[in-house]
Amino acid sequence: MGEGRLLSLSGVSVRYELEAKPTLSDIDFSIDRGESVLFLGPSGCGKSTLAMVCANLLPGAVEGVVTGQVERHPALEAPGSVGYVFQDPDAQFCMLTVSDEVAFGLENQQVAPSDMPQITRRALRQAGLDVPLPANHATFSGGMKQKLAVACALAMDAPLVVFDEPTANLDPKSTRQVFDVIAALRASGRTLIVIEHKFEPLLTQMDRVVLFTRDGRIHRAGPAAQVVSEEWAWLVEEGIARPNEIALSGPGIRVPHKLDGQPVLSVRSASLKYGQTPVWDDVSLDVYPGTITAIVGPNGGGKSSLLQVMAGLQKPTGGQVALHGQAITQVKRSARAQAISYCFQNPEYQFIYERVADEVANRIVENDVPEDALALLQLLGLEGAAEQSPFALSQGQKRRLSVAVMLKEDHDLYLLDEPTFGQDAQTEAVLMEKFASLRDTGKAVVMTTHDMSLVARYADQVAVLVDGAISFVGTPALLWENESLMHRAHLLDDQTVDTEPEAEQKATDRDAVTTTTAPSTTTAPHTSKVPPAEVPRRRGLGPHWNAPVFLMAIFAAALAAIFANRLPQAIAVFLWPVLLGMTVFRISPFALAKRLSAFIGFYVLYTWSYVAFTRVPPGVPVIHLLWMHPSLSGLMTGLVLAFRMLAAVVLGIVFLSASDLTDLVVGWSTGFRVAPKFTYGMLAGLHFMPLFRTEWTKLRQARQLRGKDAPFALARAVTYALPLLGQAIRLSERVAIAMEARGLTGVAAADATARTYARAISLSARDWLLAGVFVASFVAILVIIP
Repeated sequence: MGEGRLLSLSGVSVRYELEAKPTLSDIDFSIDRGESVLFLGPSGCGKSTLAMVCANLLPGAVEGVVTGQVERHPALEAPGSVGYVFQDPDAQFCMLTVSDEVAFGLENQQVAPSDMPQITRRALRQAGLDVPLPANHATFSGGMKQKLAVACALAMDAPLVVFDEPTANLDPKSTRQVFDVIAALRASGRTLIVIEHKFEPLLTQMDRVVLFTRDGRIHRAGPAAQVVSEEWAWLVEEGIARPNEIALSGPGIRVPHKLDGQPVLSVRSASLKYGQTPVWDDVSLDVYPGTITAIVGPNGGGKSSLLQVMAGLQKPTGGQVALHGQAITQVKRSARAQAISYCFQNPEYQFIYERVADEVANRIVENDVPEDALALLQLLGLEGAAEQSPFALSQGQKRRLSVAVMLKEDHDLYLLDEPTFGQDAQTEAVLMEKFASLRDTGKAVVMTTHDMSLVARYADQVAVLVDGAISFVGTPALLWENESLMHRAHLLDDQTVDTEPEAEQKATDRDAVTTTTAPSTTTAPHTSKVPPAEVPRRRGLGPHWNAPVFLMAIFAAALAAIFANRLPQAIAVFLWPVLLGMTVFRISPFALAKRLSAFIGFYVLYTWSYVAFTRVPPGVPVIHLLWMHPSLSGLMTGLVLAFRMLAAVVLGIVFLSASDLTDLVVGWSTGFRVAPKFTYGMLAGLHFMPLFRTEWTKLRQARQLRGKDAPFALARAVTYALPLLGQAIRLSERVAIAMEARGLTGVAAADATARTYARAISLSARDWLLAGVFVASFVAILVIIP
């Protein structure tokens, strides 16, 4: 392989485990330094798979069998040598806050901690994301997450950058900002691999294009503009390109259906807040039968929240939502599920089964898949995926499946959150024609979208949500006459890709690149009306105590509590951490009681089992009640065991409430030299904990929408246990992949001293003294109380 060549693949085929057919076959591909290559092909043809092979994520971080010859330049072997923007916005993060997320790749590259804040802010500015550094990105919209992923890749200043559908969730203006970033990276001599369905604006910035067939083979490769021009008929035939782009003004916009009859759903003077933070206010909107309504606006403007309020999944802070003239809060849940179909922006929130065929059938069907389910799978290009897990599909396939699930049953109103993102032109057309056919049969369809050509082609009315309010409701033709509003709502591509960069943009050092890659926008990056939530600040002693030492003290105290053998001792070792939690660690009594309440019911049943069934010595009074024999002796034994186990639970709550998981991970590596692959692997496993409530809520909402929710809390806990466990495992796997993609490999993963750390976690004699006093207090209780 020549010095100028970064990567060379010869005769490469890829097959994922449990799949009979290869995803990619006989791939010959190479890329030189400074070259930019565009991958084009139908959805699910293996473009992302090849990108992961190029990034050295497959095989390894991603399980699969790769055959053929892969050669990489030594420059691609170093940690963080590939910047990667994943297709799935929720699959690319491994930390909890914005600052930690961007810094993670820099740490693996051994960037000095003092330089990280400046690099982080610069990368966020380049990506057009204006958020506080301590912001919790779990609360971001899909578009904001995508911008953060771009910022993470830019900050690493890697020799090879992979963009896998980087604009799938972005509004038109943000899309152009990302295209500007790609143009500037190319101008600076960076090597790029780009996968993008909205590819026409990028053709002047791509040196070569690789066209893929549906069965994962290369159809043709060569100079980008030339190949696309000569293969345009093939691109249209394969559904990769739209046959023609209609003009977004005048006669190009369809004549809308009339808004006749009574509204299916009405929103009146509605407002929404998260805590004290306003999302939008005084929103009113009517949705009529036989129409398609498009809700548009900038990323982070609250479109998904509005759709959830319309579906009854979220209560507005003020105002009303009416379904067929009746307040939606008064409509029975079963009737609401029958009337309304809802499609989440994240397709995985839709899934409640572990097999595609079961998802579409909405029940476990084993080998007897209904004909209508098979027909719907075939319509959406999923006929070969019936036996697969929904979670193993490509992102575009997941999107199609989630839409198919909600289209199968008959409803009055279909609420769809970005139903066409990540789709090729053919699949997009199939989906939109399906929505149009629903409209033609008198159904109402509401969708959020950033694709204004779809709005022009299909929408009967448009609602523009910007700056916390609906600023326009009307026909697409009237909207296009209001150019100032479209600019303000980021609905117009009002920038131009810089195709003739200045000479100084050729610089390759980090500072020069980050200066020239700032979006060439005429206005400041859009700031969401909704400030993103920050990870709660810990108060009290917790933040000032080395987290690993704190954890060791918690375990030692829990071990001491086991030796509480009498009821007064057991009550004391339970009440002592409660008191410490509220005073020393500044945890509010309400928060402590709320978290403890989840365990109280279990331990009440646990104690009753001892009361009713414990064998007592001869002569001890018992009460004979059916098959049970309650006794005072059993009650005392049960209470002792319950209180000392609750003491361990309270200690765990205190630790999780008063400490920071990231501090714990960094502390193990910096203070105790534990290999990062173990400490950050632990973080991958614990990553689900802060998101547990969100995942529980989404799972419950999905089951309610599908008419499959359990009626009682205990039944829900049993029903949700396995899906939540599966989601925790999947999330942990994704976090691990994201970590490797950002450079936690090789020596950076094996040696705690081979990377730097943005957080400074101190370890001193004071920490050990605190631990000794903490544990001694529990021992003292056992000694003092008889």
